[in-house]
Amino acid sequence: MSAFSERFRIRKPYDLLSEKERKAIHEGALEVMETTGVRIHSRAARKDLKAAGADVEEGSPDVRFPLDLVMELVRKAPRDLTLAGRTKDFDLPLTGDHFYTTMDGCGVHVWEAETNSRRESLLEDVRRTAIIGDYLPYLSIYEPMVVAHDVPETVHVAMGLKASLENTEKHILSESTTNAAEARAQVAMASEVLGSAEELRKRHLLSAMLCTISPLSVDGNASDAALVWAENHVPVHVTGMAQTGVSGPASIAGDLVVNHAETLAVICMLEAHEPGAPAIYGSVLSGMDPKTGAYMGSSPESDLLAIGSIEMAKYLGLPDSVGGYGSTAKVPGVQASLEHMLSAVVCANYGGEVVNGLGEPAGSTLLSYEQILLDHEIAAMIVKVYQGFRVDTEELAVDLIEKVGIGGSYLAQRHTLERMRDISVPMLWDTSPYDHWVAGGKKDPMEVAREKTDWILKNHAPEPLPRETVQNLDGIVHKLGMG
Repeated sequence: MSAFSERFRIRKPYDLLSEKERKAIHEGALEVMETTGVRIHSRAARKDLKAAGADVEEGSPDVRFPLDLVMELVRKAPRDLTLAGRTKDFDLPLTGDHFYTTMDGCGVHVWEAETNSRRESLLEDVRRTAIIGDYLPYLSIYEPMVVAHDVPETVHVAMGLKASLENTEKHILSESTTNAAEARAQVAMASEVLGSAEELRKRHLLSAMLCTISPLSVDGNASDAALVWAENHVPVHVTGMAQTGVSGPASIAGDLVVNHAETLAVICMLEAHEPGAPAIYGSVLSGMDPKTGAYMGSSPESDLLAIGSIEMAKYLGLPDSVGGYGSTAKVPGVQASLEHMLSAVVCANYGGEVVNGLGEPAGSTLLSYEQILLDHEIAAMIVKVYQGFRVDTEELAVDLIEKVGIGGSYLAQRHTLERMRDISVPMLWDTSPYDHWVAGGKKDPMEVAREKTDWILKNHAPEPLPRETVQNLDGIVHKLGMG
């Protein structure tokens, strides 16, 4: 196991729900799947499910799932899964005892701190954030963070992936795929980087999201793209987004039933098409503002929904990913950081292993370079706290305490010097005395974050891809653009 993945290993998480409560949610979802069904707008997916034994009427998009069939198909999904980096140094085994973090994806605006305003996102923002993600020690997975408005719509997903592959060695999670052609292009690009399609099946350099359309529906183009992922063993984060009181029941448990039914249906769809296709139990569930019906990410209800989805992934024994950030704050800063801290801590506490969303407040639509650094600081602190500490003879240090005695100092002791490298040192917070802080310009964390971002972009050079590989990636993008 690489030193990089070991960095994110934490103590055993807690449980919120009892086995009986998890079973009740599961059985509720199975009943919904059997009686109401799930609407799957993909003929190819419905054909696979019908051949597997699902109830599919000719001319109807609705699929009903016999109880026994659901678990028969879900059991085909692998439990042993590693999200690979470009090199093995950045591999991330999903063994249930890590706290991995991702950036967020699909942003459409970028915060400009100098003018206190927003602008449209560009391909250059993908390149820059990939470099920053490659550098940050507690960022595990990179997502192309924005939709590039300055490239043709037909190729913006592929060009975003190309910019990512060129500028980070870490695992890449693709979120914006809208059709099978885009999925095939991305598979070809990841295969090019690894050397072959067969190598991609073995080493999951790329994973992808499929977002359901709550309640109880899955888009046809997204489903067809997911079938391409499945054929090539690209792990699919099945990401439900049911909102309490809007696209799911207003109760936490009821919303979890909807999410569980949608997730199980998509996993069944993947396994009916390609037995053994890797699937990840993902969700970004949310509460609503009772006054307006608006989305409320990072609310206490959203945090409970995140816990619930983690609990249901445990029940199935599947890897999980969860929306642990995604504040509704309109701008980066205090509110976004407070909400992100609480949500991320909740995920770590209850076993969220892939925690999504660094750097994009405003409901995951606004890229903020400063917020990336603030959220990274949060992730580093969470990992340190949830790693816990050792209690053994060496750490108890009784002999040392007796040696130093009453009124002595531990500063010059080897025991102290050996542990200095393990002490957390913040990247942004100024820990110096007040007078020193004043003399240094009284910089607040947002200003320090801007300076650190500039430093990273000027000084960090990701390991480049071979020139021939880059040319071949350009060819794949060009072919996609030509249709």
